[in-house]
Amino acid sequence: MNDLSNGIIGDIKNNEWSLLFASAINTQKDLVVLMHKNIPILFNKAFQNFAGVSSVKEFLREFGSLHDRFVPHNSYFHSGKTDSPDEWTIALMSLPEHDRIVSMFNSRTEPFAFSVGVDDSVPDYEIVTFTDISQDFIKRIMIENDASIDKESGAYDSEYFIHTSKSFQDAAEFNEKAIGITMIELMSTDHEAEQFLRDFTASIKCSIRQSDMLVRWEKKIFLLAYLANSAEDVMAFSQKLLMIMRKEPFEQLNSISMRMGATVQTPKEEMTSIIKRAQKALEQSSNLQVTLL
Repeated sequence: MNDLSNGIIGDIKNNEWSLLFASAINTQKDLVVLMHKNIPILFNKAFQNFAGVSSVKEFLREFGSLHDRFVPHNSYFHSGKTDSPDEWTIALMSLPEHDRIVSMFNSRTEPFAFSVGVDDSVPDYEIVTFTDISQDFIKRIMIENDASIDKESGAYDSEYFIHTSKSFQDAAEFNEKAIGITMIELMSTDHEAEQFLRDFTASIKCSIRQSDMLVRWEKKIFLLAYLANSAEDVMAFSQKLLMIMRKEPFEQLNSISMRMGATVQTPKEEMTSIIKRAQKALEQSSNLQVTLL
């Protein structure tokens, strides 16, 4: 049994067709596995990088069967949900498409959720494709659990934003934009703030795009995340927001003091770092003022 550098073992021969097939699946971002009679015989590079292995032989030696890597949680499919674990693909594909989801840890012990597809058009062989849906699945679970919206204000819940912030970062990268963060603090008593929470949220939502995210960060502090071109755009937007949120029909908000802190993402900067800088800007600001860092 030969263990080739591209991860092939077993009865796949080192010929031009197998090499072309390996090259083709190595171009895929999804994790792709070729199985023969329920045993993996080829991983693409994406799967090898995810699992931290250089070959199928190494994977089987370190982890055992592929289905042993599936997290045994009720939210996902795993081998405990079938009477024939070695034939897990059959049980998986008998489920409705939206339930064909497994979870696996990568080589850094980070959890991921995958939508799984199986092609069995060639007898005894299966091509299994794992598509990363971690962010979408988190959103789905939290929405199903009614955990995405803060009930008092109508803004997004902070935990929901934290868990789904990678999607926001991906959107910024795709659109070649930077992430702008504006933090707004209601400078009032807790009782006064509670009276105006709904109007405050509504006033901001009337002035932002559907893709922007207004988050209740703390009891009297809100975070607004959006895409921007520059620090100048962030400052102009924040100053405009501070003015228009107090106009008709929300003029009652004039009775509440507010302050803002804002910042813009530096290249490749993580969300946690952007938020910390926005928080620092907020701390340096005063009533009816926007501070940019």
